[in-house]
Amino acid sequence: MDQREQTGALLRLAVVVAAGLIVAELFGALATVLVVLGLLVMIVLHELGHFVAAKRAGMKVSEFFVGFGPRLWSVRKGETTYGIKALPLGGYCRIIGMTNVEKVDPADEPRAYRNQPTWRRLTVACAGSFVHFVLAFVMLVILFLGPGDIGNFVSNPPSSSPVAAVEGFAGGPSPAQLAGLKAGDRIIAVNGRHFSGWDQLTAYLRARPDQRVALTIERDGHSFVTSVVLANGADVRLKGQKTALYAKPTGLLGIEIKPSPVRFGLVGSVEHAGTAFGATAVTSVTGLARVVTDFGGYTHMLASQKAADSPTAERFESPVGVVRLANEATRIGLSEVLYLLVLINIFVGIFNMLPLLPFDGGHVAIAIYEKVRSVRTRRPYHADVNKLAPVLYAVLAILAFYAISSLFLDLRDVLS
Repeated sequence: MDQREQTGALLRLAVVVAAGLIVAELFGALATVLVVLGLLVMIVLHELGHFVAAKRAGMKVSEFFVGFGPRLWSVRKGETTYGIKALPLGGYCRIIGMTNVEKVDPADEPRAYRNQPTWRRLTVACAGSFVHFVLAFVMLVILFLGPGDIGNFVSNPPSSSPVAAVEGFAGGPSPAQLAGLKAGDRIIAVNGRHFSGWDQLTAYLRARPDQRVALTIERDGHSFVTSVVLANGADVRLKGQKTALYAKPTGLLGIEIKPSPVRFGLVGSVEHAGTAFGATAVTSVTGLARVVTDFGGYTHMLASQKAADSPTAERFESPVGVVRLANEATRIGLSEVLYLLVLINIFVGIFNMLPLLPFDGGHVAIAIYEKVRSVRTRRPYHADVNKLAPVLYAVLAILAFYAISSLFLDLRDVLS
């Protein structure tokens, strides 16, 4: 493909992308499409991490492509071909000599991945996940510093968070309705007491069933005090429910709150970003372990939509599910979009480090194994990847099963 053909192909691709964005705007889905494009950029940055690490290590990178399938556009710069392919489902960075079975030009053998020091190979293999972790941490700092967290990471919102809804009970009005509370009101104090967070305020109310409390309410910049007797959750049913809300006496007011965004300064944002990153990483690992080990529960989801729709159900999301989540996040706001991107980056970074081929973690495991064997035998050792072929095929089969089944689950949700 000469320069003129390359330019024409690139212009056609730009026109298609621009047309797609215009159509998305006309259908009110531009924000969702931009989030999906952001996910594609994250994948490109993952491969760029491998690319930069390999180049700095002196390895030869022959290709760097975005997407898979038919080639739409490409250009060769130096020893590397850069390009875009038709299916925007990922990308790849081709480093020569990743395994012992790959044929490499003898002149390029010294620059092959397999002949580099172990620490350089580990750096290249881990670079993709490292990029995801850096992206997640930066997004967390931006979240806490800018739009603020709305309860995804900071579980205890401020006690003065605005009332989102005032609920009624099956047997009559709730205390909140009797007190005249409205959406947007803020509870400043109860019995003259101020609270550091919503958890502390609700604990105070729950400990006082059937007791009269004085509520200091802020509405439209003005404050007033009203009193009301709290309901007893052991005697209260919501409309449409047959059982009481609580088994034991529990004080209830009858409101839902809309968490106020929680923001911090730069130092506090960095601190909370570290804490949120660690907690999310632990949750991702335990969730991944439950999905993989609870195979019976997963197959039950395939047979029962009710089981799949359970709030406690844990499973993989297909591209259809990710688009749906992106659409829901954009409807809520920037905080939820950042939250979703953080979750995806941390999960993908961890998932990619599974010590099995074709994941990057598989190359990490091979590099460490080869180093141990080389030390023991006192001569360079290269693992025979052909012996790992059955494991590789098994992993690919499992991935295919989860990919197809998760697509089935998401399409079933959409169609129903």
